[in-house]
Formats: sequence, structure tokens, C-alpha cells
Amino acid sequence: MTKSFLRPRLWTVVGLVTVGGLLRVSVDWRLWARSLTYPDRPITSADWYRPQQRVAGIAPQAPPLTQAEVTEIPSEALQTALAFAEAQNSVALLVMHRDRLVLEQYWQGHQATDRVNSMSMVKTLLALLIGVAIDEGKIASIQEPVSTYLSEWANDPRGDITIADLLYMQSGLRNDDRTDTLESDLVKLYGGSDAQKLALGIPLEGSPGEVFDYNNFNSQLLSLVLERATGESFGDYLSSRLWQPLGAGDGFLWLDRPRGHAKPFCCFFATAPDWVRLGQLLLHDGQVGGSQVIPQGWIEQMRRESPLEPTFGLHLWLKARTNAYPQVNRASSAPFAAADTFYLDGRHHQRVYVIPSEDLVIVRLGEDPPAWNDAVIVNAIVAGLRGQ
Repeated sequence: MTKSFLRPRLWTVVGLVTVGGLLRVSVDWRLWARSLTYPDRPITSADWYRPQQRVAGIAPQAPPLTQAEVTEIPSEALQTALAFAEAQNSVALLVMHRDRLVLEQYWQGHQATDRVNSMSMVKTLLALLIGVAIDEGKIASIQEPVSTYLSEWANDPRGDITIADLLYMQSGLRNDDRTDTLESDLVKLYGGSDAQKLALGIPLEGSPGEVFDYNNFNSQLLSLVLERATGESFGDYLSSRLWQPLGAGDGFLWLDRPRGHAKPFCCFFATAPDWVRLGQLLLHDGQVGGSQVIPQGWIEQMRRESPLEPTFGLHLWLKARTNAYPQVNRASSAPFAAADTFYLDGRHHQRVYVIPSEDLVIVRLGEDPPAWNDAVIVNAIVAGLRGQ
């Protein structure tokens, strides 16, 4: 996702109006309008994102999570986590241990019922649904070429890209992720009016399967593969196969235009407790209340290292990034104390950490932090549990 959404000066807009009129150039006015009005707080300003598609849960708001009466986590460890989260512009920090909520703190007027932008955390939901589609027989395997589902690429070298290439971020597609111009591929994908047309038009610049390159177009194309394979919109499939079985409340997707396409590379809105529920599902290998929501073994497959990047699995992060990728995360981090830690990562450091060895799920939501380090919250709590 973008570091920030470009805001051009008004005189630039006026200039484009003049040039567009003279040259009869097609202008995406929705992209321009969004760039001019983009909120200063893009994570928590949920009402700005229009139009929306409701992703139905079991109710508008899910029941409260089960609270712990006591906890094994020392208060000093929880206070360290709280102090760091508050200093890093967070709006929510929740800790679930042994299936009980031991910490739930909100800041800056945020509440448990408020929905926030997941940014790239939604990519992991997309990968989970690919596993469901395989289990249902809608997709044969992740080794299938995308031309099986994208007829537009049937006689195109891009058609040889596999579903695995998209999941592992190794497609070879152009990755123009600049955020300082409306001509950027990423800015157009984020704020423009036709995400499908942009995704299908992205050119190939390298050979698939050779270089890891975190590219948001991979996820957008993957969602199109899922929709073509299942015959359902991403939002409907997400609701029926994951969000309702999870026991979550309603969420919503941001569409590129009225009755248009969702953007599953960036923009799904849900509450902090519902992200904890998602973490619990990952912790319990896809089970919710004894029901197998995600096919057994699929989350284990998601957690296997990419052939090209040991910190990344199938749209899932596996290790703290001591040398951060600029297009993902500008801050580097110390290693995790628990080697089995894995997590969802969204722009401005939206996080769902899962630590199976300690039966822990930790959720941090908030705006852009001044000095992030992925290891601080996780390692403080793990060290406390281990008596270190």
C-alpha cells in the first residue's frame, strides 16, 4: 500500500482540466478527487472510503470476546507493551492468551466497535480464501497458470504466471510503487476508478519465479482469479466462507466506483476484536469452535517460506524484518523471541501477531507510528511468559 496518498495542488488540477479539454485526454476525475480529499488519518477515517460493499458477519457487531479472570503474563510485560503502543500512535492493542482476552486498550477516542482500514492485512484473508477455493474444487492447485482464469492473458506471456507466483510475490510484473505522482501504477490502483482494467493491463518486466518483489498488483490479480474461479465477488465469498463462520461482525470493502470492484490488496474495514478472532483462527489451524473453517493443512502451507524470501510465505509474514522492504515497512526490527511467530502486516503497522508456542494472539491498530519496532510488544509479552 501507499505510504501516503498523493495530494496535488489545485493549480495542477486546473492545468489538467485545461490540457484535457484541449487534447481531449481521458481523465480519471475520481482519482483526482480522492487525492485532494485524502484524510490525514487514513486508518481510522473509515467514513471517507466510498463507495463501500458490506461484508456481512453474524450481526452488525459481534459479541464481546471471552475475558480472562487472571493472566500468567506479568503486569510489567503488559505495561511495556502498552507504553510502546501508546507512544507509537496506536488506537488499539489487544492480547489474547489461551483463548482469553487479557488486555484490551483503546486510545484517541477509538472504541471496540469502530472499524479501521486493514491496509495490506487483507492480503492474508485473500490467501486463506484461495485455500478454501482449492478445497471446494474451484481451483486445482496454486501451480495452475493464471491464464486458466484470466482469459485476457490466454495468448500472453503473463498467462504463464502461476497462482503461486502471485501468492509468493514473484510474478515479474512491473512494480511502479511511487507515491509522488498520479501517473504511478500504485496510486492509480489505490485511488482510481477501474482496478480490474489496471491490473489486467500491468506489463511483465521480468521472468516469473526469479525475484521476490512485493507488488500490490499481484494481490489484485489474485482476487480476480478467485472471483473468476468461484463465480462470486470477493466480498460475498469472504462473507460466506470466512467472516460469518469466524463469528465476526459486519465489515466493509472499499470499491473503486459504484457497483465496481473491491481492492483486496489494501482496503478491508473491521474492528479490533474481529482481527483477534482472525488471529485465533490462524492459531487453531483454521478451526473456530470445533468447525474447520479453513482446510486443514492450508495455514501450515501458508507458513512455509517462499523459495525466494525467507521472511514471507503465502501472503503471510514469517519473521521480523531486520532489513525492511521500503515498499512495505520503513522501520527495521529486532528478531522475534519466539521463532514460530508469524503475522499479518498492513501499512502504518496494522498487525495481527500469532505465536503458537505461547498460545498468543496480539493485535495492534493505529496510525503511522514515529519509530516502529515489531519485536517490542511481542518480545515483552513472550519474555514475561517465559520468566525472562
